[in-house]
Amino acid sequence: MSKFLLSAVILASSILSAPVNAADPVTINFWHYQNSNREVLTQTIKEFEAANPGVKVQELFKDLTNLATEIQAARMVGRAPDVAQVLARLTIGMVETSNPVPLERGPDKGAFLANVASNFLATGAYKGSTYAVPHSFGTPVVYINRDLFRAAGLDPDKPPRTWQELREQGLQIKQKTGKHAMFVSNGGRDVGPQQMLVNAGANMLSEDFSRATFATPDAIAAMQLWQDMAVVDKSVAVFTERENYSLFMAGQIGMMVTSIASFQGAQRSAKGVFDMGVAHYPTWGEKPRRVPNSGASLMIFSEAPQRRDAAFRFLAYMMKPEVTNRWAVQSGYLPIAPGAKNADIVRAYVAEELRWGVAVAQMDDLVSTARWPGTRVVEIQIVLENMVSALWQGKGRAATLVPAAEKEITRLIAAGAN
Repeated sequence: MSKFLLSAVILASSILSAPVNAADPVTINFWHYQNSNREVLTQTIKEFEAANPGVKVQELFKDLTNLATEIQAARMVGRAPDVAQVLARLTIGMVETSNPVPLERGPDKGAFLANVASNFLATGAYKGSTYAVPHSFGTPVVYINRDLFRAAGLDPDKPPRTWQELREQGLQIKQKTGKHAMFVSNGGRDVGPQQMLVNAGANMLSEDFSRATFATPDAIAAMQLWQDMAVVDKSVAVFTERENYSLFMAGQIGMMVTSIASFQGAQRSAKGVFDMGVAHYPTWGEKPRRVPNSGASLMIFSEAPQRRDAAFRFLAYMMKPEVTNRWAVQSGYLPIAPGAKNADIVRAYVAEELRWGVAVAQMDDLVSTARWPGTRVVEIQIVLENMVSALWQGKGRAATLVPAAEKEITRLIAAGAN
């Protein structure tokens, strides 16, 4: 038994659960990790309940780090949540270990899936079925300390367009101000590196999900540039994720490359401290921008038919364009409906907050995050995290470290196959 499943079994033995109440209205459990956006989420749930008096939703906040393992553990003892947020890159692993419900099997045969843009919906598809719908998706952008740009003699209205320009401007910030020029978020171990790899033209996985395929020449060059910025230029802040974020918000770092999901909190924190801007994720030379999504999807795990039908009603409501568009402007996540950029509420907020509009403009550039198969997902993520750490520490060149990581991930995929 893998360490991933073993931890779920151990956790299962400690879960306390109440018997299912078959009385009307039906109560369904919804597990999520939306702490800072919880008020907005609970208001949406209240509106759903008002429109669907036969269903009650009991929402429960869970720590993101353990959420997937808790779902697996609960599933093993027959007490899985009816609906849960799952990081998009864990979708296939959850399909293979926790038996979520294909969304085409709902009462409306998956009609609500038409309310999701096709490139977003692709993140939940596997072997001919759709198992997840996007809910809290982000795309990477560059947050800019416009004051440090000015202090370095740079024009904050001309942010870097490419990674090479980002390196050059970052070096100027370092030399002119003495501050760290940037930090690139790892985004939960593996999001940051895969965004750079894919943006440079690589695909993380083969089409059949059997092996890693990201060690292409341009992708290796992108990782080498990341190392050169950290080791040669010494312009990259290589502290912990939390320390780097705090330093940026304190006005001590010039640029922060991370998800637009951080926007609402970042703009509140920067107010009165420094002039914050937002720029597009840099391209790799003249290649078109390709940005894997970060964030979570919604999946159904209900076993009892009555609760499953209620869960489908909840999901169908959550995917209504008017609901997803409002959630986007209130939370800072991306709107996911087809044509959402032209919705009145989205256009109004973009006009009011041009910085958030940068991410909306990148929506067509979004591609599916790598959805790691098998039972060794956490170990796969750690391989990429360790690769980045080794690059930052100058323990080897990208030409060696990137192919080695690709080989190890392919081994873990095979070892974790059912």
